[in-house]
Amino acid sequence: MRILQLCHKPPRPSTDGGCRAMDALTRGLIASGEHEIKVLTAATAKHPFLADKMDADYLQATNIESVHLDTRLNKLDALSNLVTGDSYNITRFFSLDFENILTDILRKTAFDLVIFESLFTAPYLRTVRKFCDGSVILRAHNIEHRIWKHLARETKPLTKRIYLRWLADRLEEYEINIMSDFDCIAAISEDDKRHFEELGCTVPVHVLPFGLDSAELPPASHGPVDHIFHLGAMDWRPNIQGIDWFIGNVWPLVMQQMPSAKLCLAGRNFPKDVPWKQVANIEILGEVANAWDMMTGEGIMIIPLLSGSGMRIKAIEAMAGGRPVVSTTIGMEGIEGNDREHFHLADSPEEFAGRIVEILSNPEEAEAIGERSRAFVLEHFENQSLVNRLLHELEHSETL
Repeated sequence: MRILQLCHKPPRPSTDGGCRAMDALTRGLIASGEHEIKVLTAATAKHPFLADKMDADYLQATNIESVHLDTRLNKLDALSNLVTGDSYNITRFFSLDFENILTDILRKTAFDLVIFESLFTAPYLRTVRKFCDGSVILRAHNIEHRIWKHLARETKPLTKRIYLRWLADRLEEYEINIMSDFDCIAAISEDDKRHFEELGCTVPVHVLPFGLDSAELPPASHGPVDHIFHLGAMDWRPNIQGIDWFIGNVWPLVMQQMPSAKLCLAGRNFPKDVPWKQVANIEILGEVANAWDMMTGEGIMIIPLLSGSGMRIKAIEAMAGGRPVVSTTIGMEGIEGNDREHFHLADSPEEFAGRIVEILSNPEEAEAIGERSRAFVLEHFENQSLVNRLLHELEHSETL
């Protein structure tokens, strides 16, 4: 097949979970050796297009092109959307330049399949339908409006909470109206599939989780656990919200029981005025050169998310690295493992602190859960088999 993959940010370099999810699908399609791939991606100030960080084989295999979009917050545009009722989250990703280049690509090549990566590429569906007779699939990384509803619910300032709720409502309206205009949806988890169906989606919903190439995984760590770590971009609201909650409510309880415990915070785009620098036993690492060094180190990964949707790719990677994971229920959505067998779930500060102390105090169980979680990921999240399964399902559902 000739496949066009539309991305809302460059899949490489894979700087966050969304990039890695897109790149995993691209790699799976290329590795099959049966398809001709074309990638068209938006690039932004937050996610620039860096061709010099992509290897020559990838550039050739994807024939990747980029179009710069200015998605920065614009108060006038936001005010205009308040008047028109449009979703500002979505309209920021529409560009006439992107549409013109997309139109030119579609006029030159007849594609059998167009994959829309995330809801933020959906504004170009009308253009694709106009110039392409192939099948169109929405690869839904999240149910986007759920994230914003969670954020609104957890936001304390009244004015800000009202505005976030308005954004969530507009996004929900757009998401519900557009989802059945695709030929099918590829949800990232069974949980999200159920949510799409509950929202009234009338087209087939398949599941394509994030996958890892097992041959490329580093060896798992088998050493003792000696610290706690969080890895996540600090320009994503749910991460900031989660760490604020953890440090304000959970960390004091951990310190009461284990005064020598250490917390490492890593990830991109930490603000200059990080509010947690002065908190005891916390080290701000910022962006790390190789995330796998943390995923296979001697730490316990925490995922204290209070809002979100989809699947936390960092959870899959930490489990693949043999790391114990302590997470809220939201943080492990889409990963069908068992609490205490493959990870630890905790939704109250007392439970969260208790699970951390339990693992730090029991090195044998920390190693055992790491081994079980790695085996679980290798069995259920091998990338090539996941991509092949999706293509098989699409063929037999007559989507293609």
